[in-house]
Amino acid sequence: MIEIGRPELILLAPLFIALTLLGHYSAQKLKRSLEIFHYPPVQKLVRIAAKKGVPRRGWRGISLALKIAIIMLITLGLANPVLLTFSERTETVEIPMAEEQDLAGGIVLAIDVSASMGLRDVAQSRLEAAKEVLIEFVENSSDKVRFSVVAFDMDLKRSLSLTTNKTRVTSTIDDLVASEALPCLEEFTDIGLGLGTSVDLLAPFATSNKSYAVLLVSDGFANYGYPDPITSAYQASQRASDNNIPVYTFHIGKMGQDSNPELLQTIAERTEGEFIASSSVKELAAMLDFLGKYYVPTKTWSAKVDITTTIPERRELGSILIIGAALVILTLWIGNYKHYRTSF
Repeated sequence: MIEIGRPELILLAPLFIALTLLGHYSAQKLKRSLEIFHYPPVQKLVRIAAKKGVPRRGWRGISLALKIAIIMLITLGLANPVLLTFSERTETVEIPMAEEQDLAGGIVLAIDVSASMGLRDVAQSRLEAAKEVLIEFVENSSDKVRFSVVAFDMDLKRSLSLTTNKTRVTSTIDDLVASEALPCLEEFTDIGLGLGTSVDLLAPFATSNKSYAVLLVSDGFANYGYPDPITSAYQASQRASDNNIPVYTFHIGKMGQDSNPELLQTIAERTEGEFIASSSVKELAAMLDFLGKYYVPTKTWSAKVDITTTIPERRELGSILIIGAALVILTLWIGNYKHYRTSF
């Protein structure tokens, strides 16, 4: 494709050609007058007879065509024509599809420390089994993940704000103990309080990519809360959903007394999290390992993509046309000198 920088000069080309024709015929008359002026009658007739043969008549047409070509070349050259060409270049680049800082946000470990978590239907106890795998989970997670700890029964027992200091997190978890079950006194657990507090910690940081989450570890036994234990838990889960905070619920304990996995499963479903049931340390560790690999990746990943770029190239044609016009002028000058001994 050719672009013209000064198209108005092209519009004037017919005028330039008309002037060229006028100049050409004026030059022819002048040449004939010079012949009459320079040569005596007899010699003039002989010279004219020789010069006005086919070669001279042919050169007149050629010289006219050359003059028109000169005018057109100069006009086009001054019009700043540009030749546009396009070429495609393809290169393979590696594009980060997920970066660690984008996916690794923060996790609140909401841990039930009520008396029912001290039951030994799981090796050691429910709480001790959870503590063991949670500490391992924190130690194996990315250094960029921030952790918080919220321990609760009917009240908050322990809390730690978001931090990347793994030592503080694991120490806080290790110090947790189950509430003491007193004879003839009912123990109370407010899951809504623990979950609601966890959501409040994450709400200022939560984003649409759900890189902040709550890990609720409990046996699901809830018997305290306002206006009632179940409603309290559901209200907290609704706040988590409103803030794009998924809740991963880990039920630890065997089915039976002081265990309500259905409540934990409903909380996970309402917040687009996952419910994980486990009755042994091994199962809980396997589930946390799954979460560590797929929800909070410790490595970035990227994809190779072929990117095709169209590159425009511009080539100025004006100088080439002017050089062409100069060569045509030289040709015209040589021809005129050969036939008329003049430069025009």
